Amino acid sequence: MKKFRPPLPAVVVSLITFAFLAHLGVWQLHRLQWKTALLNKIHTNMAAAPAPLPEKIAHPEKWEYRRVTMTGTFVYQHNFLVMPRTWHGQNGFYMMTPFQRISGGTVIVNRGWVSQETLAKVEQPHGIVELQGIITLPHKTSFTPQNLPEKNQWFWPDLAAMAKAAHVTDVAPVIFTLGKTKPGVYPIGGMVRTDFPNHHLQYAIFWFLMALASQVAFFLRFRQE
Repeated sequence: MKKFRPPLPAVVVSLITFAFLAHLGVWQLHRLQWKTALLNKIHTNMAAAPAPLPEKIAHPEKWEYRRVTMTGTFVYQHNFLVMPRTWHGQNGFYMMTPFQRISGGTVIVNRGWVSQETLAKVEQPHGIVELQGIITLPHKTSFTPQNLPEKNQWFWPDLAAMAKAAHVTDVAPVIFTLGKTKPGVYPIGGMVRTDFPNHHLQYAIFWFLMALASQVAFFLRFRQE
């Protein structure tokens, strides 16, 4: 007759292993909910017709991924190059420029991607222009380096710091990202990612199966005659 007599340390290790693997599965389920909500938000907002960007934005998150328009002039004296950004495997920057609206206030515009080699080809439309683009929000992760405004080195779009460096006020809490540009035009517009993969359900199933497998292996290991 076979008996199950595992030593206490093995029981503790087994329970810790099971709890850790199950936690990873639950975490992936939370990520699944977050990613699904994000993709639904992108789909809904992108499907809406372009709208004029309000002068005052109380809830920036509601405008994220909305197609919008605005009219004004660029302030080219203060171009910010946010690095490092890649495009089709090439290293470069996102060029961000303050934009003074006719209706008042300033918006930081992500004009698109440019490399060190193509900086000389950047087009700078002067005078009053009407822009069409998509609203995005500034994001910074724990791995993002700190900006160095005094050296004009930018690793993420800190809108308040950019406004201070450009000596402009009343800056909107959003980024106006220009749409796609014609081939050969720099900066290259359309730097808005909307095709986020969503494989968190598969990941969750994998970790739950691993948790179950760890307990099966534990049982078989200490089952004795």
